[in-house]
Amino acid sequence: WRRRLHARRQTDLRFSRESPNPELRAAMASSGPAEWYNSLPQITRVFGTLCVATTIAMEFNLVDPFYLVLDWGMVFKKFQIWRLATCFFVIGGFSWNFLMRVILIHNYGVALEKGVFQFKVAEFLYMLLFGAVTLLSISFLLPSFNLVVLNGPFVFMLLYVWSKHYPTQNVSIMGLFQVQGFYLPWAFLMINMVLGGSPWQDLFGIFAGHMHYFLTELNPQTRHMMEPPLFVHKLVASFDGSAPARAGYARPTGVFRGRGQRLGGGN
Repeated sequence: WRRRLHARRQTDLRFSRESPNPELRAAMASSGPAEWYNSLPQITRVFGTLCVATTIAMEFNLVDPFYLVLDWGMVFKKFQIWRLATCFFVIGGFSWNFLMRVILIHNYGVALEKGVFQFKVAEFLYMLLFGAVTLLSISFLLPSFNLVVLNGPFVFMLLYVWSKHYPTQNVSIMGLFQVQGFYLPWAFLMINMVLGGSPWQDLFGIFAGHMHYFLTELNPQTRHMMEPPLFVHKLVASFDGSAPARAGYARPTGVFRGRGQRLGGGN
C-alpha cells in the first residue's frame, strides 16, 4: 500500500502545472487566514480540513496510510468501516498536486455551497453523500480498477456538478486558453491524459456527478427521491453552524479567473 501511494504521489500530476489561485491569496491577505477560514461555508470547510489534517498526519508519520485507504477485505472481515470515509480524505503528501486539489475544493466546493446550494446546506451535504455512495459502489463492483483512494474522483464530481450549473462561465486554464464551464471537466480530463494519467478516476467522478444532476435537475420524476432524509437535516442542524452564505458571493471565474453567467440565472 505504501508503494502504491508513493507511486500515486509521483504520477498524479493532474493539476500540478496550475499557478496558485490569486483569488484565494487575495482573500487570505485581505482578511487574514483565521478570518478567511471561518468565512468558509461549513460543509466545504469540514471536508477541506479533514483532507489537510489527513495529509499532515501522513506526512509526519502520525498514521499509517494503510489504515486509511479503502480495502474491502478489511471492511468486511475486520469491520474497519472507517475506511469507507477516510479514503475520501487521502490526497497524498505535500506536493503541487495537494495544493491544487485543495484549491479546487475551495473554488468549486465553496461556489456550489454558497451559490447553487445557498441556504440549502442539507441538499449540498446529501449530494456529497450520494456521490460518496456512488463512488464506493463503483469501487466495490469494479475491483479491477483498484480504487483505494477516492479523493480524486470525489473532487472531480464537485467540478462536474459546478460545470453543469455554470455552463457558460468562461474559465482560464493556466492562462493559456479559455473554455466555457461546460467543457471544463473534459479539458482537465484531456490534460490529465496528456500528462500520462489514466482517465478512469476522472470519468468515475463525472459519472457520479452526472447521476446526481440527472436525478435532481433533468428528470422531474426522480427529483423528490433526492430530497434529503430527516437524518441529514438533523446532522446539519447539529453543526455549530456558520452564517448563511452571502448572496453576492463571486463564483469562481475559471480555473482561477474569468467571467461568466449561470444558465437560466442573471448576474
